[in-house]
Amino acid sequence: MQMDQKTKDAIEDIINRREGIASMQSQIKEDIKPIAEHLGGKPAHLSKIIALVEKEREKGDVISSERDIIDAAEEMAAQE
Repeated sequence: MQMDQKTKDAIEDIINRREGIASMQSQIKEDIKPIAEHLGGKPAHLSKIIALVEKEREKGDVISSERDIIDAAEEMAAQE
């Protein structure tokens, strides 16, 4: 596969941006830890809350759907 300099530069740009994204994601994980601690919860739980809010804003009806699933699980667990 032959690549001209323009293509190589474009690929290098993508690599650099992906590295930047990975760095930001790592920083976000670090930022979540003290907030979760302040709330008395786990970082994974706060991350799930954030993900649900993002999905709700993007698609709508996500939280309601999750609530329905949890309600059904609680109902089934109570039957045992």
